Amino acid sequence: MSTLLSIQHIVKTYPNGHTALKDITFDVQEGEFLAIIGLSGSGKSTLLRCINRMHDLTSGKIFFRGEDITGLQGEELRKHRRECGMIFQHFNLVKRRSVMDNVLSGMLGRAPIWKSILGQFTDDDRKRALKNLEIVGIAEKAEVRADALSGGQQQRVAIARALMQNPSIILADEPVASLDPATSHSVMNYLEAINKEMGKTVLCNLHFMSLVRRYATRAIALKDGMIVFDGNPNEITDERFKEIYGEDAMEVEIR
Repeated sequence: MSTLLSIQHIVKTYPNGHTALKDITFDVQEGEFLAIIGLSGSGKSTLLRCINRMHDLTSGKIFFRGEDITGLQGEELRKHRRECGMIFQHFNLVKRRSVMDNVLSGMLGRAPIWKSILGQFTDDDRKRALKNLEIVGIAEKAEVRADALSGGQQQRVAIARALMQNPSIILADEPVASLDPATSHSVMNYLEAINKEMGKTVLCNLHFMSLVRRYATRAIALKDGMIVFDGNPNEITDERFKEIYGEDAMEVEIR
């Protein structure tokens, strides 16, 4: 496997003085399914937003396929963001628009803005959108309004939207945190298929260790903005779990 992403000594300090990331260094190989774990506030979301450059770094460097993307601006930055398919906890869909319209909006990074404004997508665009909806098992909902769907279905629409970018890496920020346990596995199964069958690299922020052990090939744990574990999820023993989450933490399993 080749190195897709290289994070080198990155630090992120917000204007209020809070340092969310402290000297973070790790590499991500093509085709990995990497779970980022840790308490709320440990720096997980900040890390993903630094990778897709929604946040600027305070110091350090990020390399994507060997290219330093730390200081990209303008069109070069937009090009990098097209490589990063972002999936959010709260779906970020336009609720009053159809599922098809929401999926097509994923082309914004690769298509002219006027296409979206005027709704002038080609038949090929719509075929691609339908294909991506088929991948997440929801093609029959293409013309339904997004707000008529369940939470799990909405997250699957969000995954299909991210695939419209044809990204090299999927960045999923707590993608199942708003879902019930049964639906969580459904969404994670689709992310796993995208990783294994389509070869997409996945970085996924997760809270539940049972999901990490089931789906991830590797886990990185953050605590107070620092890496405290990097390795096979099955190596996270009860003792390691308490080091990451605190002595009073109890592991909750999603079956």
